[in-house]
Amino acid sequence: MRTTTLPELWDPTTFDALRRRLIPSFDLLYGSAAGAVALTVAERPRILDLGAGTGLLSAAVLDRIPGAELLLVDHSAGMLGQAVDRFRGNPRIATLVGELTDALPDGPFDAVVSGLAIHHLPHEEKRDLFARIHRVLAPGGVFVNVEQLLAPSPRLEPMYDHRHEAHVHASGTPAEEWAAGRRRMAYDICADLDSQLTWLREAGFQQVDCLAKDWRFAAYAGWRAL
Repeated sequence: MRTTTLPELWDPTTFDALRRRLIPSFDLLYGSAAGAVALTVAERPRILDLGAGTGLLSAAVLDRIPGAELLLVDHSAGMLGQAVDRFRGNPRIATLVGELTDALPDGPFDAVVSGLAIHHLPHEEKRDLFARIHRVLAPGGVFVNVEQLLAPSPRLEPMYDHRHEAHVHASGTPAEEWAAGRRRMAYDICADLDSQLTWLREAGFQQVDCLAKDWRFAAYAGWRAL
């Protein structure tokens, strides 16, 4: 898989703490995603984490399914280095540097997960990725995405933004960190929730659902037919 040419948008050493400060309902979203995986798969599943970063979502999955085998893919070797440190000593964890637009690792996987990564892709590439994820899932497998959304209408977008900023200020995020967050958001290509659920159906997922949502952020899932 090829490496990225995009700038490094996050400091891997401070990523985990900032994610909690910048993402409303973090525990609800990540817990819902991990819970959906745990309710779908067997005790020792094979799971692919796309845009895995430092392994935050993989860690939530392992809390629910300690016997899981996980392959973490991210464009940033620095982020994956933090993941290696997080899971040191666990022989069932592997990492791979690569892009979301690259060919996916060979399946089948019992679950594919992603946390706040796919919104960096143009919409057509999102749809293509959803189709490729469906193809590497085992029958009955699940894809779970924790994602940043576009509001369903221009009228609601300022409300989404207000809720997000209110959380950031309440969490004690320093002003310079929020300013950096705003600069990172310039790279975002968000889509509304309904569109993404529709794209999952078009990709072949038999059932789709929103698991949890807090305005701009949601966890949603699609299940492949048995």
